[in-house]
Amino acid sequence: MVTSGSPSHLPQLLFHRGTRQPVQHTSVNMSNQKSLKLLANYGVTGFLLSTGLFAMLSPTTFAAGFGMPIQDDTFAAGFVQCMGGRNLTFGIIASIFLQRRDLRAVATMATLLAVDGVVDGLVCLKYANTIAALPHFGAAAIIPFVSAWMSS
Repeated sequence: MVTSGSPSHLPQLLFHRGTRQPVQHTSVNMSNQKSLKLLANYGVTGFLLSTGLFAMLSPTTFAAGFGMPIQDDTFAAGFVQCMGGRNLTFGIIASIFLQRRDLRAVATMATLLAVDGVVDGLVCLKYANTIAALPHFGAAAIIPFVSAWMSS
């Protein structure tokens, strides 16, 4: 890209090198959109890794966040840790896809998180309350649209 030879008090136009074709600003927007999509893919991966670690390291706090407090050193705490191990595993898989720049695979995993959101919401409705369930249902409703954008 080169700039036109206009005086310094006038706005400078950018042209493709060797042509008089002006550079369109949509290429900058596309670059920003690619960066946002990559950031969303990192967000999904980070979410899976962090929730997995959180559930494994502090199952009682994690369960309380779902509106379902449990006691330490119980079968329920062990079960929450098992679920955390699964999230951690999915996060590791997503990070491998991300490292290979297979963003469609990460977006597919994100889409499947909508199923988790519905299941989590239903469990919260049964064992906790509507207020605890609403964020899960909300996320489940939004995730497929975000995932479709991530993979486009």
